[in-house]
Amino acid sequence: MKRSIESRIGRRIRRLRHTRGWSLDAVATKANISRSLLSKVENARVSSPIATLANIATALGTSVGALIGAEHDERYVVVRRGEGTPIAGEATGFGYAYESLGHQRLEKRMEPFLVTYPPGVERAPRFSHGGEAFLFVVKGQIEFHHDDRSVVLRTGDSVYFDNELPHGGRALGARPAVALVVTAES
Repeated sequence: MKRSIESRIGRRIRRLRHTRGWSLDAVATKANISRSLLSKVENARVSSPIATLANIATALGTSVGALIGAEHDERYVVVRRGEGTPIAGEATGFGYAYESLGHQRLEKRMEPFLVTYPPGVERAPRFSHGGEAFLFVVKGQIEFHHDDRSVVLRTGDSVYFDNELPHGGRALGARPAVALVVTAES
């Protein structure tokens, strides 16, 4: 039983860290703990005192209760317009804006985001990470790149892709483009 609690806590910490687009080093520094300790907590190799969990929770902008599962996790959650949580990630340096739409659900297998692509970006940045994703264009046009292929997606178009290959997009035209992106780790 103890091991499963530690595993759930570790998964929650890793999920929150990935959702925010932060590295082990970034969270460890904010939590005032070593990278090694954070990795061990995420992988359920240590049993952490509440003080350590409190530091990690503060660094991630959540509560110890959320990490240990004491807060009630609804079977469904509603996120109203404007209630999504802004997320900082690697792509925000290129002007992308991420809004998490699944942040209220503690235990989940996928992460939904609303991504805004700014106009005027000359070349789409490329990213690669684990898992897979689905992108649905809500507004505007996006030049989407995946590995060595590219395609123009318009409002209503979608693409399902492997995140492990280099991918990225940019808005076409003078206005921002908006897409619903759902990612899932493999």
